[in-house]
Amino acid sequence: MGIVREGYDLRQFGPSDRAGFASLYETVFGVARTERWFDWKFGENPFVDGVPITVAVDPDDGVVGARPMFALPMATGHSEFLALQPCDAMVHPEHRRQGLFTRMTEHAIERYDDHEAALFFNFPNEQSAAGNRKLGWRDVGALSTYYRVQSPRAWVNPDDGVETVAATAADAVATGYLRTRDALAPSVEGVTVERHPEPPAELLASLYRSAVPTGFHAVRNEAYVRWRYRNPRWSYRTYVARDDADRPLAAAVVGRKSEGGSTAVRLTDVVPTPPDEGSLAALLSAVLSDAGDADAVAAPSCLPEDLLARFGFHPDTAPPLSYVGSATIHVARPATVDADDWTLFGRSVTDADNWALTFGEQDTS
Repeated sequence: MGIVREGYDLRQFGPSDRAGFASLYETVFGVARTERWFDWKFGENPFVDGVPITVAVDPDDGVVGARPMFALPMATGHSEFLALQPCDAMVHPEHRRQGLFTRMTEHAIERYDDHEAALFFNFPNEQSAAGNRKLGWRDVGALSTYYRVQSPRAWVNPDDGVETVAATAADAVATGYLRTRDALAPSVEGVTVERHPEPPAELLASLYRSAVPTGFHAVRNEAYVRWRYRNPRWSYRTYVARDDADRPLAAAVVGRKSEGGSTAVRLTDVVPTPPDEGSLAALLSAVLSDAGDADAVAAPSCLPEDLLARFGFHPDTAPPLSYVGSATIHVARPATVDADDWTLFGRSVTDADNWALTFGEQDTS
């Protein structure tokens, strides 16, 4: 860590910091974010008081660092608590190597080290993971994402020199393979699937309560559903599986985003988690029938691997996808660290089997 330059003011985000935060975000990440996005992610979150961002302010340059937190209502079984997910960490290039990342993170931990937050967890890149570990985070493990790759061309970096004819051939092979998988996918009788243009909060909350996961997970109450799926960078559709008596069996919230000429589709959430295999098969069939234009469809690792494989999904932790990408790093840290006790409500926070995560718990904005 570099020597900290005198004069930085580390404090909680205030209304006057909006413009500085937006400018710093664009400088560091190379993209601009709208006020609507900021309001959704930080300002309108119903589960935390105030805006959960620590800023570093230079007297001459203004906001030069930010350590935002993505607040989530979490539970293990029926034991509920607040969790904070560090995200979007930023330090201006001219103010790096001054220890600001460490100081801002420590400031955030101190703010939430009492009863308000019980757990920090996040999914950093390799560089950020090293910084997290120095500040007390521990590895939970590699978190797989399952992909149904429908257009390999979209995964190829044009700078890699792959010929257009080769990319076209790969797309043709993928199309043939997925047609075969779809033909062999399980058929489901007695289950119908209806589509909702907006996530039905009451229904999703009811399905969640019907089988609450024992692993660490987001609490899918009505307030969570109404807030979580207002992310302006994604559009969401909900698929509901019903039986012959019109009773809801399970539901999937599916996110869609088109960016840079490619379209991504995610099974953002599935309730109950996981649903019975018949309901899930019916949901997957419906989702994939609507996602033919997507370059890839992603599914979370909490769903049955064998069923996902029958629909053409493969994990990014195994070949061939592990050759072109890397698994998601999952780390965690209790707000108050006890070297001898890394449990919360009797469950180890570093045991991957104690987590039941979908994309709903991951900052994917």
